[in-house]
Amino acid sequence: MAYQLILCEKPSAAEKISYALSEGRVSRKRVGAVPTYRFKRGEKDILVVPALGHLYTVKQLSTGWSFPVFDIGWAPISEVEKGSRRMGAWIATISKLAKEADSFVSACDFDTEGSLIAYMILKHACDGADARAMRMKFSTLTVTDLVAAYEKMMSTLDFNVINAGKVRHELDWIFGINVSRALMDALSRISGRFDVLSAGRVQSPTLNILYKRELGINLHVPDPFWVIGAEAELGGSKFPAAYRLKQISSQDKASQVAARCNGKEGVIEKVDVKEAIIPPPFPFDLGTLQREAFRVFRFSPSTTQKLAERLYLGALISYPRTSSQKLPRTLGLRSILERLARSTSYGGLASEILSSGRPLRPREGIKTDPAHPAIHPTGKSPEARLGRDEYNLFDLIVKRFLATFGDYSSRKLTAITIRCGKEDLFMVRGESVTSEGWMRAYSPYAAIRETRIPDVRAGEEVIMSRVWVEDRFTAPLPRFNPSSILYIMERNNLGTKATRADILDTLYRRKYIEGGRIEVTDLGMSVLSILRKFFPELTKVDMTKKLGNDMDAIELGTKEPKEVIDEALEELKPLFEKIIEDYDDIGEELLKVMNFLKDKKAVLGKCPSCASGSLTVVYSRRTGKRFVGCSNYSNGCRFSLPLPQRGKLKATKETCKACGLPIVEIRGYGYRVWRLCINDKCPSKEGMQLPDLQKTK
Repeated sequence: MAYQLILCEKPSAAEKISYALSEGRVSRKRVGAVPTYRFKRGEKDILVVPALGHLYTVKQLSTGWSFPVFDIGWAPISEVEKGSRRMGAWIATISKLAKEADSFVSACDFDTEGSLIAYMILKHACDGADARAMRMKFSTLTVTDLVAAYEKMMSTLDFNVINAGKVRHELDWIFGINVSRALMDALSRISGRFDVLSAGRVQSPTLNILYKRELGINLHVPDPFWVIGAEAELGGSKFPAAYRLKQISSQDKASQVAARCNGKEGVIEKVDVKEAIIPPPFPFDLGTLQREAFRVFRFSPSTTQKLAERLYLGALISYPRTSSQKLPRTLGLRSILERLARSTSYGGLASEILSSGRPLRPREGIKTDPAHPAIHPTGKSPEARLGRDEYNLFDLIVKRFLATFGDYSSRKLTAITIRCGKEDLFMVRGESVTSEGWMRAYSPYAAIRETRIPDVRAGEEVIMSRVWVEDRFTAPLPRFNPSSILYIMERNNLGTKATRADILDTLYRRKYIEGGRIEVTDLGMSVLSILRKFFPELTKVDMTKKLGNDMDAIELGTKEPKEVIDEALEELKPLFEKIIEDYDDIGEELLKVMNFLKDKKAVLGKCPSCASGSLTVVYSRRTGKRFVGCSNYSNGCRFSLPLPQRGKLKATKETCKACGLPIVEIRGYGYRVWRLCINDKCPSKEGMQLPDLQKTK
């Protein structure tokens, strides 16, 4: 008996969709490794089949390692990537099930990646079913939304979105493979060695932004300046006071101010009182959620994205990969609030909004997304206990949603100007909340800072109880963190809302960057300097930003895919020709870099035994374990020490105060860094509880 085949992106989504659409019993059956769900809806027999994300990928059509390469096509991932045989079996099962289907529906996530996943499977595994397939469009996995999406499904696939995704993958492959091969091939031709190096259409300009900040930090020369610190006594209490000049370039002038004012009487010259009105926040788009989750919980962008996707699959929130800050009325905002009003955690706040008598109009931002609204809760309570991180993100999303309906909050800002003598002015500032408004709903994530100061009037005398001078130095711009670099990527249209976190993760995996306050490593600095020298166009934002805009135009239907690809290739071909001319120079530069990094990474310090050798990190050929050895081993020095076997090890220029041996940094999981002496019998370690990563495997 023929059935309608509904294709989903993941097994968990397939289960949700099946039970939402069924009007009776759902028959769950594994066909090979693929879980399938069969049921009836009205007179129609339906089979729901999941994919495993992307089952097809871009592939070089010609054989062999060549550069440049432009002949590409699409093939099953199992033919391209090692260890992906499961994907091939999955495709074979879907192909077999498609033979008995009389109609096809794409129910993958409604975005570029989801649309492309379904298209490739329907086209290649389902014998060209993409031409007659229909499309469900939904933003949550709730029963109501899924039923509505099925009843009002699109009569064709969303081909503009598919074409945009297809072009993005193809251009990313052409950029990434060709530049990466050029780097590795140039190194191999000069040295005969093979090292994995990579560059990409979005990865390279992102690294360039971080590189320029790193250069600025490294080249910054601190200039001295002096700051006046002060305390003023108001109403029997002391309050910090700021001098009228934030910085003073002369120590003598600063000292003169302190001498004139310390312990002296001042007069209140002016009292300014203002009210600051703070509007509610916008609802979350993915980028804003990632930045806020980093601020509040220190979640990396990729962690936030994964947690949000799990909440979406649990039907607790709407689709997270959105760039919208809009909450249209068609979402049924009242019904969402009514469901939240029945929950223990959010019932009071949601009930207040519903009973306020005001129209349910949340504050919205200007950003839109044609596919999905802003991220919002569905109103559904978790069926199972959420993990701590999942709960924290869920709580943040719900409270942000509730806060968008809140009243404006207000604060009283008081600025007291104090004159001390004839020429010195100080300012005491106070701040107090006069109306919490939306901040109460967003607690504890809203920052409410209060500095209450007594009511005073102009003409009153004040004691400058303490005035002092502080030595300061100018600081360079701060390092980017995962939140701030994500914002810069978004502003420059580098990557998409769905890929930016992955690009950042790739830079970490390639060891081009490290740390929560992002530091470009020696390898990242070296590779980027070579890219800037030989491939300058690929490191600039302009080319990538233009291509991003072009792909957005494809999605909107205002530009043809072939036109975008042809224009990109016209720019790339002359660049690749120049690379071939400079092959030897590129190889020589890379060889210098790799040798420098190898030597720098290996040396920890001087050998205390022979005094002429260097202590280096050595790996045992027999066990694979790492330890400290002397570079004079071949000359008879047998000095060695064990090393931790877990965590990333980095040499420092510091030595232990207790024994004089080098100190190393060991980065474990997350942002935790351990600083340890390499001497396992160092007196400083007596009674010390060492971390797990100090233990060898």
